[in-house]
Amino acid sequence: MAQTILAVDDDVDILDLLEISLDSDGYNVITAGDGLDAIAKAKSHMPDLIVLDLMMPKMDGFEVIDNLRLDSQTRAIPVIMLTARAQITEKLQGLDAGADDYITKPFDLKELSARIKAVLGRTQPTKYINPLIGAMGDWFSETGVEQLATHLKTAATIQQRLLPQVPPDIPGFDINGVLRSSTSVSGDFYDFILLDDGCLGMVIADVRGKGIPAALLMVMIRTALRLVCRQESSPAAVIKSINDLLVIDTEPDLFATMVYGILDPNAMTFTYSNAGHCHPLHLKDTENRKNRGTGIRGKKVTIHQLRTGGMVAGSFDFAEFENETVELHSGDTIFFYTDGITEAEREKDGAFYGEERLLDVIGSSKNLSAEMICKTIEENLVNFIGRKQQTDDLTLVVLKATADGVEGHQY
Repeated sequence: MAQTILAVDDDVDILDLLEISLDSDGYNVITAGDGLDAIAKAKSHMPDLIVLDLMMPKMDGFEVIDNLRLDSQTRAIPVIMLTARAQITEKLQGLDAGADDYITKPFDLKELSARIKAVLGRTQPTKYINPLIGAMGDWFSETGVEQLATHLKTAATIQQRLLPQVPPDIPGFDINGVLRSSTSVSGDFYDFILLDDGCLGMVIADVRGKGIPAALLMVMIRTALRLVCRQESSPAAVIKSINDLLVIDTEPDLFATMVYGILDPNAMTFTYSNAGHCHPLHLKDTENRKNRGTGIRGKKVTIHQLRTGGMVAGSFDFAEFENETVELHSGDTIFFYTDGITEAEREKDGAFYGEERLLDVIGSSKNLSAEMICKTIEENLVNFIGRKQQTDDLTLVVLKATADGVEGHQY
């Protein structure tokens, strides 16, 4: 896309010359005949650079620069000033006001072209952070940027502390999880909640989007879920309550996919509800018991998708959710994951990691501990991607029924 230059001069002939020359250089050219018009067009078009005459009626170039620099929306637009005066004082005054370069009339078009390229080369990166500049307003300063960086670092630290620091100790089960964020803060999360009846609440969720907005919504959902899950005994009712809260307090395009379930270690059951999330995978160890049902078969294991589901949480007040109860036996494992795993792209050809590859790794690691299964999948994924920066958050939770009830994290 062609870069946009705003040319400002009260001399029509010079303005025509600038427009013809800059247009032939491949720029998109906008013109203004006075300072007031220049400010208005700078705000409406947000040009990549302004070529500005200093001596104009209504408002001279010095005042234009002052107005541009006082407005958070336009303060980062680079300015090359045109002046018929050769005195050093006017040049210094323009540079002090915030101009990035100057050229004296009469000017050589080749020199002007070279100066424009040089200024754009130095300042163009700022063009892409103008939305941040506008949002920060008076915070856009060296100190403000440093404080923002500190706040982001603090937010990332807080968010990491919201994740389970140690796996839950549930006799007869080995449980672990891993989350790798694609940015400083994440929209994914998982959590383990010890309930009053000795059961364990488990959740994995993926908030739409990335970065700060997704992280804020993640914290909101986590906080609400920890309250609601102690009031509702049904996973479907818990997700319904979260859905209704989000519908009231957020826009329809801010939503989350999630699985929330309750592990009953005494009954050896897992009851869950799904709000538009990736289907959990139930690996049944068929070595010591008769295979039940149909699924994805491997040597002595069968992997089933837990397909009971519902709509995403947060977009529709009429959304309803269902429960399903799964019986667990020694050696059975349930895998919960976000689409950042299956949709991770390989650097060399853009191929997706995919569910089939995940199933292969799961089948080959069934005898490992939950912690080692997480590490094995993560290492396989990293090797598949290559050195390319991940584009989405990656989250995996493993729930494994152990053989003797005390296997824990041994491997």
